[in-house]
Amino acid sequence: MAHNLPTFQTRAGLEQLLADGAAEGTTLEFKDSRSLQRDEGRIKDLCINVSALANSAGGQIIYGINENKKTNGPIEVDLGVTDPSITRDWISQILNARIKPRLPEYSIEPIPLDGTQLGYVISVPQSLVGPHQAPDHRYYQRLGLEVRAMEDFQIKDIMRRATTPDLYLSLSFLEGNRETLRFPERESRPFNLIANIENRSPQPAFHVVVEIGIDTHFKIVGFGGFTRFESKEQVGNTPLNWIRWEMSAPPGQPVFKEHPRSLNNQSIMLTMSADDISNQEIHDLTVRVLAPGCSRQENWSILARGPILNLHPPHSPHSSQRKSS
Repeated sequence: MAHNLPTFQTRAGLEQLLADGAAEGTTLEFKDSRSLQRDEGRIKDLCINVSALANSAGGQIIYGINENKKTNGPIEVDLGVTDPSITRDWISQILNARIKPRLPEYSIEPIPLDGTQLGYVISVPQSLVGPHQAPDHRYYQRLGLEVRAMEDFQIKDIMRRATTPDLYLSLSFLEGNRETLRFPERESRPFNLIANIENRSPQPAFHVVVEIGIDTHFKIVGFGGFTRFESKEQVGNTPLNWIRWEMSAPPGQPVFKEHPRSLNNQSIMLTMSADDISNQEIHDLTVRVLAPGCSRQENWSILARGPILNLHPPHSPHSSQRKSS
């Protein structure tokens, strides 16, 4: 699977996707199975849409879902491609022959929809060797629901991907994205917040600064490889305590694409007072990664349901919400 994009193997999986309210956006597009045909216009459309995902944030095209043409919303899973000559190998041959340069990574997964008829999920990660050209000799990007021809500055920005680091930070608790607080007294037992840094680019990062702002409802009792620094920066009206991690090579090891790296000699250790526990409370975490040629800031959140904490990454429903002051 391309860069941990969702997997779909059955008709029921697609039906559940629609039942959960999935909608098209920058990283997801629905197509009727009739859109896959041995027709030059359809082939051109296939290559434009796949190359646009690679030139943007990556994502998936699902062939096998009818749409409402007025609202662009999905209606139902259809019966699949009727032409038996349209196979995974045929789609792959088209993409390899018509998109220039060839995509370094993608996957095509067939899904049984009705008897022997199949739908297809094409998963494409963001490319670092682009931009990729469609058969009409143009370059495209997907932005929201639209696929647009790229401007000169956008093409140049993609060309820089292969020559600069592309760093991002992931956070987790010891057991994943959920933590249950224990309260032997008014203050909870310390729990772990684990930070890992990864590089999507083949260009290593030789100097990196990572800053994490943590909602002041949490008390930092162990810093791991981080140090505290003073900042009055907030998220909305939420005050944050800020910690920082820095790496330079030499003597530190560069951050390579092939080797995700933990930032914690020991985990960041947090506690929380029982007085601060309330149901459905959202707590903010701001993550900033800085390196030559790379700058990224993302908002994570922790949703507290009583003593149970759920960690939500950027772009999840809770990460875009904010507490009222």
